[in-house]
Amino acid sequence: MNDDPIVTEVRKQRMTILESYDWNFEKMSRDVMKRQWESGHKVVSRGKKTPQQGIAPNAYSLRERS
Repeated sequence: MNDDPIVTEVRKQRMTILESYDWNFEKMSRDVMKRQWESGHKVVSRGKKTPQQGIAPNAYSLRERS
């Protein structure tokens, strides 16, 4: 398998960023959200979805087999 220099650099930067947050992903996420909020740009909130009655929880329709 060939090593892609871009993938290698992205992985290196990811490790550097996580290391700066003491390997705590939750701490990093909170800081990112705080900085995004303070930036004044629109922040998207995904809210919790509630299941609809009578709808199958999977992506495929239920059908009879012949």
